[in-house]
Amino acid sequence: MLHSSVTVIRTNKFREMENQNQEPTPTQPNQRLGSPSQELPSTSSNEQTQKRNRPESPQNESNDSAQSPKRSRNGSLPPPSFPQEIIFEILSNLPVKSLLRFRCVSKPWKSLIADNFFIKKHLKRTQNDPEFSKKRVLINTSSIQTGSSIKSCSLKSIFEDPNVNTSEIEYPSKKASRYDWIVGSCNGLICIAIREDTVLLLNPTLRVSKRLPDLGFKKRRGCYTVYGFGFDASVDDYKVVRVFCYQSKGLEDGYESIVRVYSMRTNCWRRIQDFPFGVPFSEAGKHVDGTLNWAVLSRHYRDFSCTIVSLDLAQETYKEVTQPCYGNGAGERILGVLDGCLCVLCSYGRLYAEVWVMKEYGKRESWTKLVTIPYTPIPGYEMFLTPLSVSKSGEILLRFEVNMLLYNPEKNMFRIPMFPYDAFSYIDQQEVYEESLVSLTVVNQHR
Repeated sequence: MLHSSVTVIRTNKFREMENQNQEPTPTQPNQRLGSPSQELPSTSSNEQTQKRNRPESPQNESNDSAQSPKRSRNGSLPPPSFPQEIIFEILSNLPVKSLLRFRCVSKPWKSLIADNFFIKKHLKRTQNDPEFSKKRVLINTSSIQTGSSIKSCSLKSIFEDPNVNTSEIEYPSKKASRYDWIVGSCNGLICIAIREDTVLLLNPTLRVSKRLPDLGFKKRRGCYTVYGFGFDASVDDYKVVRVFCYQSKGLEDGYESIVRVYSMRTNCWRRIQDFPFGVPFSEAGKHVDGTLNWAVLSRHYRDFSCTIVSLDLAQETYKEVTQPCYGNGAGERILGVLDGCLCVLCSYGRLYAEVWVMKEYGKRESWTKLVTIPYTPIPGYEMFLTPLSVSKSGEILLRFEVNMLLYNPEKNMFRIPMFPYDAFSYIDQQEVYEESLVSLTVVNQHR
């Protein structure tokens, strides 16, 4: 919770800004509420005589003027005056697109909407919205007609609407290709890797983007690159981690890694300690509570084991994350993020899968089995992939082969979100993000 004194300081500052922008208006005499062409009904001569002889009362005159609102020169009533605290609360609950329009209302509103304190307040409310009204899903798609592209749709519509509409995300790339990869999202910002050697940050809601400095590495045979994107709250900084995995001289030596970190504050890359537990799978790191988490393959092929390794973005140190007790028959494990918590989808052959959630990051005893999902008999669908989101009713959204799938544990039913038939042929990736006012050009102005 933000301290109340901070709100008072901000709103008082906002009130001063508003007063500075208000120009004094000349005092105008009270005007009749009727039009100038209208006349009041005539009164009797006795009543007129009594009115002329009646002494004027200053008190009555002040009451009359208080009850009659002054009109402007064009005859319209002035806008109502609201406490700035109320304006702040109302605006912080609105969607980004509305706020972008409301910047034109006045200079104080424009300054408020651009203020870092307001941006963080708005972001926190967006992230805690159980209705998902301000959250969207990025879909990395491929189509025979249009080729590869990254599209966006409403998360709420996936859960509630029978048909889901999509819109294409624009980002600076010569040509979208199957090698364009969504690294992750954080506070409304999206990280995209293009052909593994170019990295972009963008806010799709604000339609702004930033290309990161070139690393000088190119895609090579026998090598691959894994990324991660997250937020370091200790210094109010966004960071991108690049893990370059290359094959050692001998096959028995497996893979080695070179790790570099990009900081938005410094706008440069620097090398840090390499992965100590092997190399990550091809999936991007999952951002949870200031850490990036990867499922890691053991350094040696013969010692096949899957561990979860986290990188603390503040300390830039590694540690192994303890996993839950999966039981007998546990197979492939895939990491995800549900409601800000690290989660693991563990498959048991082709019989069923379990989704485990770490309620308190770093505490093994907080691992909780969220749901057990039986494998669906839908032809062509063989394997569950990343968990994406859970609705307030408990329905879970998953990536499932080349599509998305919703499972309702209460009814034990599956359903597939319906997209326009020409939107795409299959899905490579999905990523949930929230709409935000976070900028790529003005960062860390107010700490």
